[in-house]
Amino acid sequence: MSRTCLAREDDAVTDLETMIAQVWSPDVRPLAEEAWRCYNAGAVRASIAATWTAVTADVITKLIRLADDGDNAVAPFRDKILEAQRQGLEGQGVRAMQNIESELLDKATEFELVDSIGARELVRIRQDRNLCVHPSLRNLGDVYEPRPEVARSHLAVALSALLVHPPTQGRKVLAEFVDYICDPFFVPALPHIQATFFDRVRTATRHTVVRFAAKHAVLQLDPNGRMDAAQHADRMAIALDAFAHRNRALVMAVMADQRERFALAESTVMLGTLSRLGGQDYFWNMVDNSLATRIQGLLEHQLPGSAPHGTHGAFFHLAVVRFDLARQRLPKLEGFFGRLHINDQMAIAGNWPSRYFVPMVVDALRTAGSWRGGESAGQLLLKHAHYLDPNDLRTALSHWADNSQCREASKMPEIAVMVFQDTNHLDGSRIEAFREFLINIKAKMQDGREPEEYKEYYEYPALAEVVNSWGSA
Repeated sequence: MSRTCLAREDDAVTDLETMIAQVWSPDVRPLAEEAWRCYNAGAVRASIAATWTAVTADVITKLIRLADDGDNAVAPFRDKILEAQRQGLEGQGVRAMQNIESELLDKATEFELVDSIGARELVRIRQDRNLCVHPSLRNLGDVYEPRPEVARSHLAVALSALLVHPPTQGRKVLAEFVDYICDPFFVPALPHIQATFFDRVRTATRHTVVRFAAKHAVLQLDPNGRMDAAQHADRMAIALDAFAHRNRALVMAVMADQRERFALAESTVMLGTLSRLGGQDYFWNMVDNSLATRIQGLLEHQLPGSAPHGTHGAFFHLAVVRFDLARQRLPKLEGFFGRLHINDQMAIAGNWPSRYFVPMVVDALRTAGSWRGGESAGQLLLKHAHYLDPNDLRTALSHWADNSQCREASKMPEIAVMVFQDTNHLDGSRIEAFREFLINIKAKMQDGREPEEYKEYYEYPALAEVVNSWGSA
């Protein structure tokens, strides 16, 4: 056997063992482990029988749990199970449990423990189990000889379709997802969203949740008055991004289903969706050329002939200029952004820091015409510190040192320390750049006629201390 095949087999073993450890019920988990041990020992019939035993035990456990949690529709079936258990091994009890077992998969489907496809796969396990334990079912004395790969496949199906999932119905999962999104204390925790509403739910329910998130993120629908529709859509977009990290193809598909309704949306909705999803490939996959043309027209319509500064709130949709995909699909987008007053551009960059805005931010240190403007440029640089490369940092510090409106603004020595701390991704290159900056600053101040105490403060002593401590570490 080739090394590639051996590696794939090892990975498959690891996956099954991991899934067995994730079996929801601690009472059912030993049964799944037994099926796995039987398979590894070559006891194929026993493995299939143990797998079916785990399936029946799991369905019974989960149906009882649903009824105990208040699902009245499940309660009559739970009572049948409890009555059969009360009768025990007496003839009536065994026959009652056999009748229950015969309809378990129908009940599991009815109460959404499995979907129809999963139920069909579980039926095959039941059929093979019957062949294993009832050899007389075959004609002419033939004995059913299940292949090892069949036993392994049955165990994998039982785990993925049923055993690892909690007893939560699809409707309940969707309701819990909506409650989570609408929670006043909502926290955009992507790993939690993925684990709770994607990883641990069945395929059909997963599709329902993702489709629901896409619909609300795109169409900005009213969440029945529970919160502001736009804020609700923003949160749904966060969840959609979490799901896309798990299955981007699924998100692409459900987003494509929203194209026709999105094309009929109001302009405010369309621009809001652009702002929240404009950086995502699954959004632009939904937008055809005619829709892109309409979006571009809406953006242009919002621009007055001569944009007055100080009104950046009216132009915040243009923040999507920071995304490569948005600029590719909307050729006029950069031109629209360029028509804004520099203060509006800087306000957008401050609210949505991005690598795209770095050249503008660096140049703002050169052009700042007042101490207040210098401080604003410094704050903007701080927000973009994580996006700087060594050349950007060196150029920014050179402009900073050369422009007295930046160099001698009161908050700039403090901002310089924070920029140094937030550019630690540049390692040693930033130490060299900041040392050159300190030398330039000192030279500028010595050439001036300011009082000595003034010079001392604007030679950035706190920055010098931090840089020297890093350099000697």
